[in-house]
Amino acid sequence: MDGKNTLTFIALLSFAILTWLWGRNDSTMDAVQTHNRSSLLGYYVVDAEIFSSDKDGKPLYWVKAATAREEPDSNHLILNDVTAEYNSSSQISWALKASYGEISTSDTYIDLSGDVHLSTNEEGTGITTIQTVQLRLDSENFVAETSAPVSVLIGNHYLEAIGLRLDLKANQLALESSINGLFYP
Repeated sequence: MDGKNTLTFIALLSFAILTWLWGRNDSTMDAVQTHNRSSLLGYYVVDAEIFSSDKDGKPLYWVKAATAREEPDSNHLILNDVTAEYNSSSQISWALKASYGEISTSDTYIDLSGDVHLSTNEEGTGITTIQTVQLRLDSENFVAETSAPVSVLIGNHYLEAIGLRLDLKANQLALESSINGLFYP
């Protein structure tokens, strides 16, 4: 082998080794990237139901959603077409509907948005309906709060306000500001 052929052979061999190393590195990186990507994928559930019970095992609340999608990187569960029901020891049950919901897996609250409706049918006062665009429900203390505009219909009486705090256990409603209403006898 003369000098020119030796140089060509070394160049081709070097090129082959570099190509092999480069190809091997890409497949290793693809495996690592695929593993990292799959570890961030959460679950997706259709017709999801979540419920909680009290210390005696009696059901306290149910949350149902047309779809539920876990987002593990943010520790949230994203819900679509949400309905919920809460039954307290005082026998006053509340029903809730919302377009969207987000449950924190590390905290005790549910954020609801879209067309949010809360309603109850209490003896004596009749149907109470609350409507807003966003609401945070503390599922541990059963307190609903918002700083958004709200509409409240209690029997024949109609109220509008900005912000509310509703204690579902005590069945107490507090409107925050800009309260206007119509009251009929």
